Amino acid sequence: MSKKKLLSPLKYKNFKMKKLFMIAMIAVGFTAYAQKNVVKANPLGLAFGVADLSYERVIGDNTSFEVGLSYAGAEVTSNNEVISTSAIGGEGKFKFYFSSEENAPRGWYAAPFVNYSTSSAKSSEGQDVGFSTFSGGALAGYQWVFGGDDSGFALDLNFGAQYVSASATGGTTVSIDGFLPRLGVSLGYAW
Repeated sequence: MSKKKLLSPLKYKNFKMKKLFMIAMIAVGFTAYAQKNVVKANPLGLAFGVADLSYERVIGDNTSFEVGLSYAGAEVTSNNEVISTSAIGGEGKFKFYFSSEENAPRGWYAAPFVNYSTSSAKSSEGQDVGFSTFSGGALAGYQWVFGGDDSGFALDLNFGAQYVSASATGGTTVSIDGFLPRLGVSLGYAW
């Protein structure tokens, strides 16, 4: 029997092993990548009746995408008149992390963002007013993840500027446009 015929099964087995090894490495890479999530809430907003929840997903070594939803509702009494308000909003951010020592979602970042919200107010006398607000801008911030490499508590601090366009409808129509500062604090959990 020739040497060539003896080596053929070994070559086939080595090829299968290499293929299995590559599939396993890709699967491990995707599994490790799939564990880059952060769920956060704004604790300062809760003090003012605003529930703000966001989810951040790492999509590259130094990039992530964050989406957030917020809801606010309150009753205010003014001059013996009760005014009921409610608002709902959504936001999207694309974060670019700059740390050379750590990957997203840790470290310094910059993020463009867009935000839309709609709200309404109704007085006990039956007057209705609706508000629509659109804003966009840029943030700079730092996010810590305390704990192990795979998971831990997250703290996100940021500041920036935004252009806000708001309009109100009801008895009269009002429109407001301009630049405003923006500050943010979020606490959450990363895994």
